[in-house]
Amino acid sequence: WPTDETKLAEFGRRGVLALLADSTNADQPGSTSSEAVLDDAFDQIMSEAPGRLIIATFASLISRVQQVINAAQRHNRKIAIAGLSMVENAEMARELGYLHIPDGVLVNLNEIDRLPPQQVVIMATGSQGEPMAVLNRLATDTHRSLSIQEGDAVLLSSHIIPGNEETTYGVINRLFQRGADVYYGPQVQAHVSGHASQEELGRLLELVKPRL
Repeated sequence: WPTDETKLAEFGRRGVLALLADSTNADQPGSTSSEAVLDDAFDQIMSEAPGRLIIATFASLISRVQQVINAAQRHNRKIAIAGLSMVENAEMARELGYLHIPDGVLVNLNEIDRLPPQQVVIMATGSQGEPMAVLNRLATDTHRSLSIQEGDAVLLSSHIIPGNEETTYGVINRLFQRGADVYYGPQVQAHVSGHASQEELGRLLELVKPRL
C-alpha cells in the first residue's frame, strides 16, 4: 500500500523523540523507482527471447510474481513455478487473494516439455546464488527435472545483496557456460529496489520531525 504520509505527519505534530530507520539505498540520491517501470522490461525480454524464459526473483516478492504472470499472459506464455519456497508462497498468496493467476496460464513443471519453448516462462528461486535453490541446480545440472536447453534465457529480477556477489556471479558464469543467455544487473532494468533513497528518507524526516 502507498505510504500513509498523513499518519506520519500526525505523529510529527504530536512529537517524536527518536526515529529509528534504515535503508540499503541511503547512499543513493533521488527517489526509488516504481515497480510499474518493470513492465516494459518484462515485455521486451518476453518478445525477444527465442525459447524458454527462466526468471529468478525473491520467493517472497509476490507483486513481482504477479507482474511476470501478467506479462506472460500478454505474450501468450504459460507460467511454471520451480522452487519449494516460491511454490508455497504463491499458493498461500492465491488463497489469500493477493496473487491472481488467470485460468490456463499456470502449468506444472512436468507439463512444460509438451509446450513450444517460446510459450514457457519458469519462475525460479535462487537469485542470490543460494546453493540449494533452482538457479544453482540449473547451473550445475543437478535439478531433478529441469536442465538448461538451447535457446533458454535466464533473467535475474533482483539485485545482488552485499555479501552474495561471489556465489551469485558464480551461478551466472556457470549458466553462461551451459549455453543460456543471462540477463542481470542494472543494464536490463528488471528489478526495482524496495528500499528508500535519499529523497524519500529526507521526506520521512520532514514528516516525523524527530528530536533525535
